[in-house]
Amino acid sequence: MPRRFAIHSRRGAYIALFILTVLWGMNWMAMKFGLRYAHAAVYNVDRVLVAVAFLFAVMRWEGRPFWPRSWIAVIVTGFFQTTINFSATTMALEGGGAGRTSVLVFTMPFWTMLIAWPVLHERVRGTQWLAVAFALAGLVIVVEPWHWDGELAPKLWATLSGFGWAAGTVATKYYQRRYQLDMLNLITWQMAAGVIPLVLIPLVFSMPGAQWNVVYVSAVIYAGVIATAIGFILWTAVLGVLPAGTASLNIFAIPVIAIVSSMLVFGERITATEWIGIASIGIGLVILSVRALRDGGRGQNDSVQVPAIETG
Repeated sequence: MPRRFAIHSRRGAYIALFILTVLWGMNWMAMKFGLRYAHAAVYNVDRVLVAVAFLFAVMRWEGRPFWPRSWIAVIVTGFFQTTINFSATTMALEGGGAGRTSVLVFTMPFWTMLIAWPVLHERVRGTQWLAVAFALAGLVIVVEPWHWDGELAPKLWATLSGFGWAAGTVATKYYQRRYQLDMLNLITWQMAAGVIPLVLIPLVFSMPGAQWNVVYVSAVIYAGVIATAIGFILWTAVLGVLPAGTASLNIFAIPVIAIVSSMLVFGERITATEWIGIASIGIGLVILSVRALRDGGRGQNDSVQVPAIETG
């Protein structure tokens, strides 16, 4: 956690968590605006490079060690967390609505449980299976894989984003156990490594550059600096005070903010069937969070934690 941004009280942590939830929820709308003036691949590179530059500046300001302790941790987490997760999110947003995209991306806790079982040996138990069942049912209902036209591709991209986010989370936890890494250093370097393949895409396919204007610059700065870089700093500060299970309850409000703002600003409409799927995913998240709160009260470690990297 950045030392200069430490939070020392539960009240301060809840205030920071509220601010963070609003910032992440509104980021989906900011990215949708940005994609009006650039291809998803181009916008993705711009926002990640801005986030990396800001985080390197924070590392320098705090006098942190510059080079990473483990390059393998940087490469693996960067591939899943930045290359897969960030690129899939923007591809989903380019072809689909921000509201339903955010819901599918936030299936991440369920993928995390399933991946953590063989990698971290954190077994899925009891009510967690019920949560997974609700989530998978909701995922199928929202994606509607039996309809091979319309918005299937954006939904698959969004699902891939949630999977990449989960894989990056598990990889981060695995390497943190093994090497006791400085988290700010790891997140900064994994973004720097993960953006390299993304930089090559616009070059190889000769994509046109972004239309630089006030709206696009604002969208890049918001997503890169405020939502991603500052969002990470706030999240690690919150986790220094609140249990992960309690803090991760903000996951419920983020898709809600994204859905409401998308309906108001972009006129996005969600079908009755999709609402059923969204509700099913929400029930699964409630079950997970209740279990996390219960286990946290008993002094147990949460098997599913939501990191700050994915902000949309």
